[in-house]
Amino acid sequence: MNTFSVEAQPVKDKFEQIGFDSIREFQINIRRYENAYELFVAQPLNHKKPEHGTFSQRVIIRHRGYDKPTVFVTEGYAAGYALWADYDEELSEALDANLVVVEHRFFGKSVPVPKDWKHLTLANATADLHRINQILKQIYPGPWISTGISKGGQTTIYYRYLYPDDVVASVPYVAPLNFSVADKRVYHFLDTVANADCRTRLLDLQKDLLKRRDIFEPMFADSSAKRKLSFKMVGGIEKAYEYNVLEFGFAYWQWYPIGCEGLPEAGSDKNDVFNAFIAAAGYDFFADQSILDFQPFFYQALTEMGFYSYETKPFQGLLKHVEKPSFNHTLPKGIKVKYCKRLSKRTDRWLRKKGNNFIYVYGGYDAWSATAVQHGTRTNALKLVLPEGSHIVRLRNFDDATRDNAINTLKQWVE
Repeated sequence: MNTFSVEAQPVKDKFEQIGFDSIREFQINIRRYENAYELFVAQPLNHKKPEHGTFSQRVIIRHRGYDKPTVFVTEGYAAGYALWADYDEELSEALDANLVVVEHRFFGKSVPVPKDWKHLTLANATADLHRINQILKQIYPGPWISTGISKGGQTTIYYRYLYPDDVVASVPYVAPLNFSVADKRVYHFLDTVANADCRTRLLDLQKDLLKRRDIFEPMFADSSAKRKLSFKMVGGIEKAYEYNVLEFGFAYWQWYPIGCEGLPEAGSDKNDVFNAFIAAAGYDFFADQSILDFQPFFYQALTEMGFYSYETKPFQGLLKHVEKPSFNHTLPKGIKVKYCKRLSKRTDRWLRKKGNNFIYVYGGYDAWSATAVQHGTRTNALKLVLPEGSHIVRLRNFDDATRDNAINTLKQWVE
């Protein structure tokens, strides 16, 4: 591949020369970077059949230097946050690297018009990343490190499997590797996480929310109405409320907003119970507005990435509207899908045998760690699990020795 010589030519001109357009410089407060740019690149809707047309994909770059490493954020959602003046990324800071953030197709400003859902595949999404990687290596020829958080971490994993030579190392954060749309490993996790007293208290609160629904459901409905949320897609406010109570059992461990000792007792003050419920589950997971915003996520979960569901046996006789939980209500109107686990299973086998130079970061209490990558013993991969950590765990949350070891290991791989 051709590379551009490091010369006085402005980096903006180089971006234009290698195929980017709509290049806009924006102001940042992180002085380590020289410049920052929002730019777009034309991508094939279907990389195997480019005659199907193109869409414009957003890329956000913080330029440190042509001779520096490049941290490649494989975002799973929209990337508008990367325009924040104070935004930085901990790996880029540790490696003194360029920072490239790629918005995921079908999110933010990277949405094809019209939306043809059959093009939203992991094969296409990772091919987007590969193409951007190959283009930018013309001016950033040094070592590349891919990273992503949650769904972005899943993207990091699949990208590395499909294009193992694009980067020298990968750091997926809190990234599950699911094998079905209702991965049963989640049930085992929820039955064993923390301690029995805490799990029982949480389950009793869920039952209390259903037993005293005459109190709590109107509170949920009123607060949702004030936020102008609607629930037509899931089947109405009553069904949304029950789903939200079921979600409470997963979301509490995902976010761990209140320690076990801070959970109220079932049957106690209604405001204490309701506030604990909302602190974890929120109002909008089953709202039309949220579903439409994250519809590409749900589509990918139900076709390739997998998801979780809810155990209803503990709530026998308490559920009036939810019989067989599913997330099919989140799909675009008229779209029917069939889940295929082939790619996730192949990726799992590859990670166990050949997945070198990975650092996996998880929270011990995060419900998504139920389906964490199992990297086996044949690779040099590191797996860091923060005890009692939630879905917001990053390397900076670990003790100094653990963090420094991870960063030093990463530096060795990069060098």
